[in-house]
Amino acid sequence: MATSGFPKMTASVFDEDGGADGLDHRFRPGSDTLVVVFSQVRVPAGKFGLERLFAGTTHSLLLLNEPVNGWYRSRETAVDRLIGEAAGVAKASRLILYGSSMGAFGAAAAAARHPEAELYAFAPDFQIGEPGSQSAVAGLVGRPADADLGKLFATPRRGAARVIVPLYDPYDAGVGARLARESLPQTVTLVPLRSSHEVHDHLYSLNVIRKVTATFRRDIAVEAAARGLWVQSVDWPAHARLASARAAFDAGAGFAPEALLTLLPDVNPGLTLLAAEAAERAGNVDQAAVLLADLDATIAADTVLSGLAKRYLKEVPRRRIRLLKEVGDFAASRRVAIEASARFPTDEGFAALAASPG
Repeated sequence: MATSGFPKMTASVFDEDGGADGLDHRFRPGSDTLVVVFSQVRVPAGKFGLERLFAGTTHSLLLLNEPVNGWYRSRETAVDRLIGEAAGVAKASRLILYGSSMGAFGAAAAAARHPEAELYAFAPDFQIGEPGSQSAVAGLVGRPADADLGKLFATPRRGAARVIVPLYDPYDAGVGARLARESLPQTVTLVPLRSSHEVHDHLYSLNVIRKVTATFRRDIAVEAAARGLWVQSVDWPAHARLASARAAFDAGAGFAPEALLTLLPDVNPGLTLLAAEAAERAGNVDQAAVLLADLDATIAADTVLSGLAKRYLKEVPRRRIRLLKEVGDFAASRRVAIEASARFPTDEGFAALAASPG
């Protein structure tokens, strides 16, 4: 999309070493509502995550990106300076901090320094670099001085903070469980949803996000509930056990798939994927393939599950195809590829597998 409507601010922001690889930023003046959008991971320099989403809004808009993917660690001074300058230009009477994944943690950290701000944090890590977190996947390691979400949200707030928790990602569900155990201010609300880590994309595809961001007056939980996503009552200890099982499995522990599946009473794709991995690790590839086939069928029959982000849904047939090939059932693997190609017609990988004789 064209970016001419987003004039650059006059301030130059560099990292603490004085280099040129600090924060990218772009500012667009508008109303006296200032929305600060923190880009997610792997957004290249000169680009900004979620820019297209906000292009049609009337808010004043400050877009931030840290192309080095450091989770906005040690960027507090630069972030706050830009927020201050943008708020001054916009004559802002309302400040909203917004982000997904890496951007969610950056927004939450900024919210601790701006207690008057409202916060929308979609699937943030609990702490930078801890096992299972997206920041750890990106190669970051924890530091003793790093604050976790519990400490960040312990700051008394005037602005409402909404933490969107996708229950189908074991780590993210564990983040919600840990926050649920904290003595959080009443201004901090958990919004648990039937979704994966790609929850922002999921909500966008269902038109929930555009309704919320148009004015930031609609309740995101109510809008998600209208689509069958909001879980009003969550067994947080059970989801904490799911997160613990995922972490233990990733550290090398073995589990009986049948025992894992008893952790939650309802279908949870993240749990079923873990059970399939456990079966495969135990050498029972046939059981893993059956679990994945059943999950694929359940997803197809459920309107909420089938609406999950495509890159999440594609993982199930990809694993099925790989496992079927491992047991030598090439005809069945090709049938799954043909089905997947029909469901995801723009995926060249499935198309190639469907066309392959074996």
